[in-house]
Amino acid sequence: MIGSIVVACLTNLPRVIAMKCHGSTIEEREASVRAAAKILGSTKMIIERLQARELPSLAPDQMACIDEWRAYLKQSIP
Repeated sequence: MIGSIVVACLTNLPRVIAMKCHGSTIEEREASVRAAAKILGSTKMIIERLQARELPSLAPDQMACIDEWRAYLKQSIP
């Protein structure tokens, strides 16, 4: 479930950025493009962090539960 939400957000990202870049006046467009660039930068950081982590050795039904992830992370932190 969590993965589905993240994937849905990342899938819609190009549309959100395109919508942010289309403003009616130059001043609005400048602010919107700046906001879109910040969103893109944040997304890049999220993707880099996700790629740096290994998937936990949880069963597929456990991966859908946030409590299972928390328990796994508590065990893996020394």
